[in-house]
Amino acid sequence: MDVPIQTSWQLQNAEGEPHGLVRVRNLQSAIQGPQDAWGRPGRPQPILVSAEVSLTHPFGSSSTTDTVASDTVHYGLLSKAVMATLARLEVQAAAGEVASLHAVLSSIWTDLTGVNTLGVPAKAAERSAFLNLRYVRRLTVSIILKKASLLGSGVGLSTSAVFQQSSMQARGLTLSVQGLRVPTLIGVNDNERLAKQIVVANIGVEMYANTEDDYVPLEAVVVDAMTKSSFETLEALATDLAFHIKTHLLRTSADSPETPTWQLQIGLEKPTAVPFADAACVELRLSTDDVAAL
Repeated sequence: MDVPIQTSWQLQNAEGEPHGLVRVRNLQSAIQGPQDAWGRPGRPQPILVSAEVSLTHPFGSSSTTDTVASDTVHYGLLSKAVMATLARLEVQAAAGEVASLHAVLSSIWTDLTGVNTLGVPAKAAERSAFLNLRYVRRLTVSIILKKASLLGSGVGLSTSAVFQQSSMQARGLTLSVQGLRVPTLIGVNDNERLAKQIVVANIGVEMYANTEDDYVPLEAVVVDAMTKSSFETLEALATDLAFHIKTHLLRTSADSPETPTWQLQIGLEKPTAVPFADAACVELRLSTDDVAAL
């Protein structure tokens, strides 16, 4: 049976206070499979992979013996394990096996843990997994495609899970479209009603279950709504975006037997709003069950 999917806040509460963390941030490579910024699959593009392991106990043996013992994770070997998965996927892509962003993330996850992102032991993982899950409290693996957005700084997909006695107890999956810079008519001042200004949007969809690449149409929905906006406040714009994002997600999951629920994170920034600050920011977090029809 699949492990229940939860929000990042629920996962954080399930994990509790971490004892030790080992992370590798932004491993750089190239991938050929996930869609590019124009929605074309199989085009080469840069990829960044990060992995964070939260351990069940502090660094006892490793610290007292000054060696990499079983109570920690060798970050060099962790990096090599991730790169080995990417190298295998490149060979498969050359043979015509095009993987979605979710499939890439799932392959890395399976090679590290021996179970898939649903918590089910993977048939392909007959060899030993890289991590010894007895010592792992939480694992997070994140992917960023820096060139998969036309107006943003990148597209991201992240999965995280909490383990107990080598068994996955809770999991999460988040799709993000980051740093969208969109000219938008927004503001309460008279001068702000005369011309559009840049608004930076950061969109996150938690409890995301779509295995197909959907970030290009999601970005288009957000950009279209912001371009047509004439709200005075970022709060109203964020609420409007929540409605459009929910409508899009429901449309793309029309074949689901039950109506899914997602947790939305919508962050909006006005870089020119406050002259002596980097930006004025508003963030909205809510379940799609709470998004009212407009």
